[in-house]
Amino acid sequence: MPVRLKVAVPTPAIGLDLASRRRSWLMSTYEDTVWYVDDSIGEGGRQRISYDVQMADGRSLLEHAQLYSSAKEIIFWIRAGNYTNINDALRHKQYADTVLRLCYGLTARGHKTFSSLTSIEIDAICEEAAFGIDGLTMASKIVKTELERYASWSAVPDNLKSGQTFSVKAVTSAFNLPPTWAKTEIASEVAVASARLDGKLIASVADAKVTPITVQNIQLVTQVFDALFSLRHFMDADTIRFRPFPEGPSQRAFDLGRTTDRTPVPPPELALGLIEGAVKHLVRNGDQVAVDFKAVLATRDGTGYDKSLFAELKQRIEAVMTSAYILIAAFTARRTEEIKMLQRECLAGNDGYGWWMKVYIEKTERRWSWMPVPSIVARAVRLVNAFQPEETRPDSEADFLFRYLNTTTRRLAPSNAEGEINSFARSVGSHEYANDNGPKIPWKWNTRQFRRFFAVMFFYRYRGKIQTLAHHLRHFDLRMTADYVTLDAENEAIWTREHYRFQVNIAKELVEGRRTYTGAMGERLNKLVGRVRKAFEGSVTIVSEKMALVLMRTMKKQSVVIEPKAWVTCTCSRDRAGCVKAACRKVAGFGPNDVGPDFASAGPTVCPDCPFALFSEENLGFIEEELGAIEVGFAMDGQPSMFAELQAANVILLSAVRDRLKGAL
Repeated sequence: MPVRLKVAVPTPAIGLDLASRRRSWLMSTYEDTVWYVDDSIGEGGRQRISYDVQMADGRSLLEHAQLYSSAKEIIFWIRAGNYTNINDALRHKQYADTVLRLCYGLTARGHKTFSSLTSIEIDAICEEAAFGIDGLTMASKIVKTELERYASWSAVPDNLKSGQTFSVKAVTSAFNLPPTWAKTEIASEVAVASARLDGKLIASVADAKVTPITVQNIQLVTQVFDALFSLRHFMDADTIRFRPFPEGPSQRAFDLGRTTDRTPVPPPELALGLIEGAVKHLVRNGDQVAVDFKAVLATRDGTGYDKSLFAELKQRIEAVMTSAYILIAAFTARRTEEIKMLQRECLAGNDGYGWWMKVYIEKTERRWSWMPVPSIVARAVRLVNAFQPEETRPDSEADFLFRYLNTTTRRLAPSNAEGEINSFARSVGSHEYANDNGPKIPWKWNTRQFRRFFAVMFFYRYRGKIQTLAHHLRHFDLRMTADYVTLDAENEAIWTREHYRFQVNIAKELVEGRRTYTGAMGERLNKLVGRVRKAFEGSVTIVSEKMALVLMRTMKKQSVVIEPKAWVTCTCSRDRAGCVKAACRKVAGFGPNDVGPDFASAGPTVCPDCPFALFSEENLGFIEEELGAIEVGFAMDGQPSMFAELQAANVILLSAVRDRLKGAL
């Protein structure tokens, strides 16, 4: 979109080694304001790249000397350098268009050069760009801001309206909007402004967007920012001097964009509620259902057998099997077919040394493998086995776990546990949840969602009222199971996404003040929230989700790795610096190759003074429980001993920790 220039155009070619900026695919000279580029391989069409593009202040990019120089250099070197492999002209033009739109977006945000950007500002731009060209250029926001100042049609200048309607063409021209970019969003925002002055309320296209664009399109933006850093030694122009995405531009785009996995993500509290409900049902009802089954089975060969008794019992058997299915799925993260393939003899171990389950890993390893499970899962397997007694099983039947003996037909019947999940969820109150505005939203469960259950349990298990589940996990190491679960590449991806969501959730709680955090890391993060608020003050409306992502990404840049424990949320970085500073390492010591924390030496008396400690109300509750248990044990002992002295010292330490946290939370 050429514009009439009012001043002489400074050329970015002055002082450059122009001989190094000649390529066979560049059909123009580097100095030209319009480039024509060809394919390096193949016979694709020639593409046109014009630098005479209007910016948000009404001037051409050619008049923004620093931006113009940077734009030319990055568009040239992203293909000529060693950053990526671009052979077709159309792909090259896609990057060029992204750079030009980014330049417009920078001027709309008040920037004159790439070098003035901070990491927080780059994060914010990428988050807005996740919703398309309009988010990158801020075009609809400009329209909204400019037109909101008019309270009536009489106050609107004649050049902006046609009768009682804003003119899209006039608005585009008056506010220096791009005439071809984000046309739909601009026209929609103009229509919203017209409706508002007519006393009507309609939603704009931009405001209605809730789903990001594709990862591939977002990656064009993240890769441009990454290339500005990676190609800084090639570019003879302003660029950025820090790596914008420690996790890489592709991962950043993936985090922001729409993935191919469209399985609905249940809220953590809903998933935990379903697991807790399954544990309670199994503990309270499982043994009695097994006893009643044996009683009905005992009458089968007599003359007084009553078919209606088994018809009633069948529903109770299915409920027990459904609760067992949910628990096995939650603790093994196995796929539906893999759970259905479980054998009756899939369990080994005991309560003293621990339990292991033999599972089949179908998609990757295609072999049977043993993995650790808590005693509640072992109890579930034993209960399910009780409904197909060995002496009554036909020899010809396959040895699958999820079957029960129909005492009327005298045949093994497959359980419908998978199909009963939603009915079971309704019975335990995990079929709906309250959103932020209050109304309850129904939730439909499907078995694919269970793949996330283990990760949800691991990260959120110390939150909410899940005492029954917590009791059964008290002496079970979920981290050990996590090592087995994440051997599966697909499970590892689920784990990574859930860990990311957990960090975002903590960041949102800090930003919104929904939960109080203290400890050395809590104080640091609260201060960071204040700095982020100050950075955004007066320039944009503060949105908690956006601030939370900025905070979370800052945590990631500092190599913060969140690990929830009952007494603390550990944020120790998994590097040498974390190892040196961690309180648990000061207790246990460390070797020359050790990194990160030593959880074997951590505990409620060790972590409170650690620079990586993050405390919340749930941690305080656990410390009070531990303190109560120690005091009771100490009172029962009553005899002077080394153990009693140690317990007395722990009481003093924990009391001080408790009192300090109570004062801060």
